[in-house]
Amino acid sequence: MPRLVAAPAIRRADLDWLRVLAFGLLIFYHAGMAWSGWSWHVTSPDSLEGLREAMRFLNRWRMPLIFVVSGAAIMLALGDRTPASFVRDRLKRLLLPLAFGMVVIVPPQVYLERLYRGQFSGSFLQWLPQAFEGTYPAGNLSWHHLWFLAYVLVLTLLLLPVFLWARSPSGQAAVAKAGRIAARFGLQWTMVLPLAGSTLWLAPISWNINGLVGDWHGLVSYGALLLYGAFLFGSSDLLAALERQRLFSLAVGIAAYAILYFGFFTGTVRPTIPPEVRPAFALLSAVNAMAWLFAIIGFAHRYLIGRPAFLSKATEAVYPFYLIHQTVTVVAVYWLLKIGAPPVPGFLAAVVATFAGTWLIYAGLVRPWRWIRPLFGMKPARPGERRSLPRRAAGL
Repeated sequence: MPRLVAAPAIRRADLDWLRVLAFGLLIFYHAGMAWSGWSWHVTSPDSLEGLREAMRFLNRWRMPLIFVVSGAAIMLALGDRTPASFVRDRLKRLLLPLAFGMVVIVPPQVYLERLYRGQFSGSFLQWLPQAFEGTYPAGNLSWHHLWFLAYVLVLTLLLLPVFLWARSPSGQAAVAKAGRIAARFGLQWTMVLPLAGSTLWLAPISWNINGLVGDWHGLVSYGALLLYGAFLFGSSDLLAALERQRLFSLAVGIAAYAILYFGFFTGTVRPTIPPEVRPAFALLSAVNAMAWLFAIIGFAHRYLIGRPAFLSKATEAVYPFYLIHQTVTVVAVYWLLKIGAPPVPGFLAAVVATFAGTWLIYAGLVRPWRWIRPLFGMKPARPGERRSLPRRAAGL
């Protein structure tokens, strides 16, 4: 059998825009965690209620959007690769940065948390020998914000037979036919049912959230969203339907979130959902999430179709930015709280410091160096390659 040769990945402007915007939200989100009123690695005694409510709104669709975009990116990255070649590429692009991040990027976050909470006193070098003792939160070994890489890697490998079928001629025909039928009859809204079922039945028995093992709700819901991304962006008819129905989806999202907010969230920091209303909460949560996803994808398909020079550079930078940013945020927030920065100026300063600090590390220590780039999920730059040329993204 002749060996399959990977075809160049087709770049989609709407996907690249969504990837950059979705991961860009992480900087604002994590910079705000210290003043949200929720417990975080470094938490201020003062909170901003308005900021918390904005973050609560983002919480309902922020990670679902990232997984949907990642599902579409998986199909593009798969291309014509053999399964073995694709698996090797995923291990290199996901497992290597995850391992490097757990050893190098995350430990400063844990150290500053221990320092801030009075659980350790001393320098980082003095703390370093215990950096990998025990599992966080009781111990110090953690993947913190890099949990996403572990989930995408594991779910990609588990769902690889589905992705391989979807790229086959029969799979492409089936996806196209299903997309036409869904677009004609609005059946894309049935996607809420697996998410609602997971929230209803699996969330109550899940533990170790974002820890992979025992997070049944996370594995099922995020796995479904990966498949949704492959399906939605694999059907031109369905994308066209989402573009036409973007205002309707937006209205549904606004209405669903309003009911969630005034029925379950208002006046609470962390709401408790009684068992008798959990079915309604699960269905509303799923409708809200999918409505916002449909609206965002529809607007992106309509308007985010240009590819300015900035987009190619941002697409290349987004993965390293994701890996680096939270450590910069924790460092910035730690010192802002130590000097007693007020909440609003502190939040704004944390955002600016995170963008600036992450960019300096990326531009000075990551992007120019051929041997460092793979540790951050980037392809090694070819000798003499012009940096202005767009490259294939990391394919998260």
